[in-house]
Amino acid sequence: MDAEFGSGYEAIAWALRRLRTPIVKSPSIFKMGRKSAIFERYPDCSPWEKVAEAVYILKVVERNLTEVECAILQTYFTGGLERGEQVSRLVSRELDMDRWFVLDILKSWARERPRHSTSWWAKKYRVGGSTISRWQEKVVENLDIKLKSAMTGAHGALQHSGHVLF
Repeated sequence: MDAEFGSGYEAIAWALRRLRTPIVKSPSIFKMGRKSAIFERYPDCSPWEKVAEAVYILKVVERNLTEVECAILQTYFTGGLERGEQVSRLVSRELDMDRWFVLDILKSWARERPRHSTSWWAKKYRVGGSTISRWQEKVVENLDIKLKSAMTGAHGALQHSGHVLF
């Protein structure tokens, strides 16, 4: 297939969305009234071929990145925390912070609801809210650096596989 994506970010986001989209047989009356998107990726492919392409994209990324980089991408894109604990343990060791605090910050970074508020953490550690905010910034900065590194690797791998244009 020809390169369809402008960046690795686009390709990974499409692949994960495609895997989460159910494939259902629709009645013909629905097809007649169905509005189509202005631009659809792989318009000539069946839904099953699109799923196969999505899996191929994710396997290319998985083969070329470390386990931690894959975990960072999965956590960032899915918003879920299936692999979040692995990432939080790594970041907490690097920054010498409580892993539960890091996990809470990771949740908000991944667009999930954190378990505790800033004031709760301030009470727990007996520090001010500004200290907690400073710690949060360090964690988010560390996660952003890891995400950028993973995206750079994924972009290169997807460029090499022909999924990304440049």
